[in-house]
Amino acid sequence: MLNINKKLSGCYRRVLIFLLAVVGVCLIAGGIVYRRVGGVEGTRYWMAERALNGVEKHLKKSENRPDGISEQQIVTVFADVREANRSRRTNLTALYDVLKSYQTEFYTKKPATPEVEAFLERLRQTILRDTIKE
Repeated sequence: MLNINKKLSGCYRRVLIFLLAVVGVCLIAGGIVYRRVGGVEGTRYWMAERALNGVEKHLKKSENRPDGISEQQIVTVFADVREANRSRRTNLTALYDVLKSYQTEFYTKKPATPEVEAFLERLRQTILRDTIKE
């Protein structure tokens, strides 16, 4: 009986050490990624870019895009907003509001051409005014 308890305690000790090593490696990797992204502020912009990519991918699909809107038009607007987002020249609150409104309204139904035009214009307006190229 004593021998079994000794073997089990050794097993638990090895498992605990392994788990602590895995958690340590994950924390170090997470810290490195967090710093590369740019901390709290960088994480917000990174998440906004991920959301932009998802909405763009959804809108570019032919079954979700109205006939009056070309794929190039969508790509151009999203590229401009993405570039402004990378250089931190977007209003994140407005950007999240625009993306969320698209997701709630059009992930289940196909939007009409005027609705997509209005969405793209609202998306373009999230770029801060004093930094728009003219």
